[in-house]
Amino acid sequence: MKKRWVALCALAVIGAGGYWTFEANKYKLPGIVQDWKDPVQPNRPVAWQQGPGGIPASPLGGKRPPNIILIVADDLGYNDISLNGGGVAGGIVKTPNIDAIAREGVNFTTAYAANATCSPSRAAMMTGRYPTRFGFEFTAVPT
Repeated sequence: MKKRWVALCALAVIGAGGYWTFEANKYKLPGIVQDWKDPVQPNRPVAWQQGPGGIPASPLGGKRPPNIILIVADDLGYNDISLNGGGVAGGIVKTPNIDAIAREGVNFTTAYAANATCSPSRAAMMTGRYPTRFGFEFTAVPT
């Protein structure tokens, strides 16, 4: 009888430990399954074709092309800068430098995000490809 109770208690402890481990790691499970189903292979060198030897003709008639600055911000709302009539804290905090850059350049008011999270979306902007095409679907978070 005593052996049954010891075995039952040991089984309960093992079961509780297994349940606790599952609860602690259940959010990692989809990533683990994805890595198992479709593992990311190591980088491979790509042999690119050589580009043209000279500088291509400028469409601006020999003038220097304009510099392009792309400002990317995380969690920036439409009314967080004063350019759009808003501003942080109900318009109290103004953003005159960002407003000047927008007035002198191009202001994109609508866009498409390639991913809902930061790192894959930025990778898509840098490569021009969807993040799922090159295996960067999730934001890297230290575990």
